[in-house]
Amino acid sequence: MAWPIPSARTIAERIATRLESAIATARGKAGLAVDALALSRAVRSEKGNLAHITRAIAPEVRATHDHLAWWGRQYFPDTAEEEFVVRHGDIHGILPRPATRAIGRVDIEGVAGTALPAGLELASSDGTLYATTEAAAIGANGSVSIRVAASATGPGGNLEAGIRLATVLPRPDVSRITVDPDGLAGGASEADWRELQAAVIAHLRQRPHGGAGFDYPTWLAAAFPVRAVKVYPDWIGRGSVGVAVVMEDDAQGRAPTEAELEAQLIYLGRPNTAEGVRPVTAHVVTLAAEPRTISPRIRLRPDTIATRAAVEEAWQRFVATIGDAEDEGNVSPIGAIIEPSRISEAISAANGEYGHDLLSPSLRVALDRLEFPVAGEIDFAEAVL
Repeated sequence: MAWPIPSARTIAERIATRLESAIATARGKAGLAVDALALSRAVRSEKGNLAHITRAIAPEVRATHDHLAWWGRQYFPDTAEEEFVVRHGDIHGILPRPATRAIGRVDIEGVAGTALPAGLELASSDGTLYATTEAAAIGANGSVSIRVAASATGPGGNLEAGIRLATVLPRPDVSRITVDPDGLAGGASEADWRELQAAVIAHLRQRPHGGAGFDYPTWLAAAFPVRAVKVYPDWIGRGSVGVAVVMEDDAQGRAPTEAELEAQLIYLGRPNTAEGVRPVTAHVVTLAAEPRTISPRIRLRPDTIATRAAVEEAWQRFVATIGDAEDEGNVSPIGAIIEPSRISEAISAANGEYGHDLLSPSLRVALDRLEFPVAGEIDFAEAVL
């Protein structure tokens, strides 16, 4: 049952009642007369001497209640504050995901046969530094694709496709360096305490099993800024595991790049190796989940600017929390089934909405195994007069 915390006024009244009763009892036992009205004034009146004492004590007692209630919240990871969430995580061996570096490939053009060492420093126009992570040589066609990583962690290292880089030290044999079509991605700040809190709660609800399907999302979330993961047993045959991934990218999520998929595979463990966190016998395949935009058509009542904005917000929030409820233990928006009734339920919760007609989709939306939902713009139909 809930433990109610009384107000300072209630505490003062309780103290006054007990004080009044105690004084009356003590005087009665001593054979002294009790003037009930005078006693009540002394204990309860704004000018009563004893009332000043009870009113001074009551706020301190209330503060003690508040402090005990605060401590009670810290005992449970779902209600604890940041400092104690970190402590809960430390007790269970769960640390915040560290900041990550942007990774990817660049196309380097120059003199054919030019050797390019691992660790060659590159820089963008704003001074952000990168380094090659493998040695290569410019091919006979005058170009080579080479892996690079940002020198510093964080989102500042992410770059779009087509951005030009330059070597930090002069290299006359290199004429052009361009970020390849996948871009440089994966750079992220350290996970905040809310993400750590979710990881601790997930750990308590479902302990690691050393290779069960639900272990893979936990493993990846500990090292990469993933938004969603879906595990498919026997992806390419018995003993194989397909791991579909969506990366964090603002509110919508994005498909991982080839470089990110490769890094995730190395972390989980390449096939036929004893490395990685997955069981040695598991043949892991990392897969890029692709976005599928869903744009509903709605007739809204009342159809106002404010109500439309509220419905748009509710729609975005709904898509961000979609999970495949039919697959217990492997809940993910990847490959989910979206029921029209659930969409209507979300829209009905929007502030100011009185009624609506969901014109589209009229049937359940079944995403492909490697698709995840993205909230498209709502097409608001004209009201029927």
